[in-house]
Amino acid sequence: MVSYLAIPVVIATGYSIVKKYNTQAALFAAGIIMMMIGAMNGNVDFLPKNTASSGAVVFDFFLVIKALSSSTLANLGLIIMAVGGFSKYMGHIGAANAMVQIATRPLSVFKSPYVVLALTYILGQILNIFIPSAVGLAMLLLVALYPVLVRIGCTPASTAAVLATTACLDLGPGSGNSNRAAEVIGIDAANYFAANQMIIAPVVMIVIAVLHFVCQRYFDKKDAEAGIQYDELQVTSDSEERKAPLWFALLPVTPLAILLLFSDLTDLNIKVDVVTAMFFSLFVAMVADMIVSKDIRAVAASLKVYLEGMGNVFASVVSLIIAANTFVNGLKAIGFIDTLLGAGTGLGFGYMAMLVVLVTIIGLTALLSGSGNAAFFSFSPLAPEVATTVGVSTAALALPMQLSAGIFRSFSPVAGVVIACAGAANVSPITVAKRAAIPMVGGLITLLIMSAITL
Repeated sequence: MVSYLAIPVVIATGYSIVKKYNTQAALFAAGIIMMMIGAMNGNVDFLPKNTASSGAVVFDFFLVIKALSSSTLANLGLIIMAVGGFSKYMGHIGAANAMVQIATRPLSVFKSPYVVLALTYILGQILNIFIPSAVGLAMLLLVALYPVLVRIGCTPASTAAVLATTACLDLGPGSGNSNRAAEVIGIDAANYFAANQMIIAPVVMIVIAVLHFVCQRYFDKKDAEAGIQYDELQVTSDSEERKAPLWFALLPVTPLAILLLFSDLTDLNIKVDVVTAMFFSLFVAMVADMIVSKDIRAVAASLKVYLEGMGNVFASVVSLIIAANTFVNGLKAIGFIDTLLGAGTGLGFGYMAMLVVLVTIIGLTALLSGSGNAAFFSFSPLAPEVATTVGVSTAALALPMQLSAGIFRSFSPVAGVVIACAGAANVSPITVAKRAAIPMVGGLITLLIMSAITL
């Protein structure tokens, strides 16, 4: 069957991504190739809904990209760009650092290194809701906690393993994957966070924290017995980031507070979407910065930081979504998705079996590429169709698919956050990945069990 030609195309795409070819280019190329194969097999109806043909199939392949770009930028793309700009602005004015400084203070009262590391994971995962950058959050935590970690004797390797996983669940409206999952399910990001993620995430977080406590103590003991010693942690801070008053820690919380307060979760007649919340919060942050700095010209100029953040997110994340949608459109055009669903039905696959298949595909992609975004964006469009086939809600598939992408990324030796944390600890990324693997696998198993029970 022609649909099975998708398999070598998908394998070649994965190989290209692992070999560090541009991910967007690989996905665009694969999508167009599969659309061409489908067209040669007689399927010329591959255009997205409500998109009229150009009149020539050769142009229609690229018309797909235009149509997907238009729909993405008008909806999810603008949301993610607004979030990305706000996140960069919070770093620029020092608000993110102020938040971490306050949040990490209570950890200084604990004397056990492994208790501190377990609590650091929990704290980091909560802060990830407001600071969506995995690498940025890990480095902020390292700088803030360095005196505590040194005083109680945390090893660099165990510290790196914990910090590399602090954003493993990609929680909250600030996460691109979360917004994508919310779009796939058909609800707003605030509802997805409160009514879906927060049902499962706390249990998964507790399991991961306990496993970090056990595993880091075990690995440290083994290293001590083998006579392995580590150099000191390499702590660096962003010299361009301004020192901010501690009350600036409230600013990163503003968007989430607005979204939860003015959403379907309350009885208020006011409803605010993510983009509006981000723009309003940006205004509040600029006013706050003006009060503190008393430099109107500099504050006005700082708007460029927000806009640059939006542009950076477009180049990295939004373009990846468009490429992933093109890739999925190719899978549909070649008939692979129908074949996959038919095979699952024929083999009697139920919800859990199909969930394990999808999570495995996403997990291997994230593990090999080091990108949770690429993995989830590429396969998230399958969730609604698979959910209909196995008779469950879309959320029952989309949520574990989304959270598993971040979990697998967090123990990938080629992931940016793993490499950054390994560099700070003067150990190899493989060492960090090995120490993070058991907590992440334990979290994944808990995620699947909780999904089956609650969704």
